[in-house]
Amino acid sequence: MTMPISYRAAQNLIKRGDEEGLRTALKGGLDPNLTNENGWTLLMLAAVEGSVPLGKLLLEAGADRSVANAKGATAESIAENRGLALFVELLR
Repeated sequence: MTMPISYRAAQNLIKRGDEEGLRTALKGGLDPNLTNENGWTLLMLAAVEGSVPLGKLLLEAGADRSVANAKGATAESIAENRGLALFVELLR
């Protein structure tokens, strides 16, 4: 059995838009609600990138859209502040 990947490794997949890599990581045990030391979730990272496919994948895996980071931001507020209407729509 392999260990799930780290937050940093998941972050890299999201930054690259690697849908297949993220899907494999989630199947391998990656927690869709994994956070970093500042409370940033993987869904928030997908929101920063505006990646609807990755956001959808995380939500299907059980990502909690209501989590707020240390500054009180949620994935939805991050997407709204960046003008990413399709990502906001995904979260509503």
